[in-house]
Amino acid sequence: MSSKKDHWENIYKTRDHKQVGWYQDTPQISLSLLSQIKASPSQSIIDVGCGASVLVDHLIEQGYQNIILVDLSNEALLATKTRLAEHGNIPEYLCTDITQAQFSKPFDIWHDRAVFHFLTHDKDRTNYMLTLAKSLAPSGRAIIGTFSFNGPTTCSGLPIVQYDEEKMSAELAKSALELIDSVTSIHTMPNGAEQEYLYFIIRHKNTA
Repeated sequence: MSSKKDHWENIYKTRDHKQVGWYQDTPQISLSLLSQIKASPSQSIIDVGCGASVLVDHLIEQGYQNIILVDLSNEALLATKTRLAEHGNIPEYLCTDITQAQFSKPFDIWHDRAVFHFLTHDKDRTNYMLTLAKSLAPSGRAIIGTFSFNGPTTCSGLPIVQYDEEKMSAELAKSALELIDSVTSIHTMPNGAEQEYLYFIIRHKNTA
């Protein structure tokens, strides 16, 4: 983990957060998917690999109070807390590898815009899905974004794994989770280039 952590700490120490390729002025696709799953501010939500994303700003604005932000980079978490200013103490901040994380209470919503596609080793993907299955409430929903088969094969100088519905379903099967919907989204980078993402909505099997 140390090399991955060092990589992301260096990114957030040395680069303008608004100029990294994954930056969004407004996380419109995530907000749209939260609306699609009928998320409400009374629910608990975890944002996995949050980086310095402004999704949390919108969640707080909408009234969410039970928020956990998880990232490998402490620099990213500090940047987010500083940006939130007087609201900085609302989220809980956790600097850890999500494949090794344990939580005391389940979450109603699991949001991951772009962590899972960085997991190039099968063991890490299995651990991620087991963590997700243990951490998602029985009636909860997970939203996972990855690069699609039409997207790039690397990000931030690191290799990624591309997904479609069939490939994601095979990963979910390791932990009794299932895919219930997917949405294609085009992300426009700060330099104007476009990247195709596929977002997956996931739940426990045998749940309504």
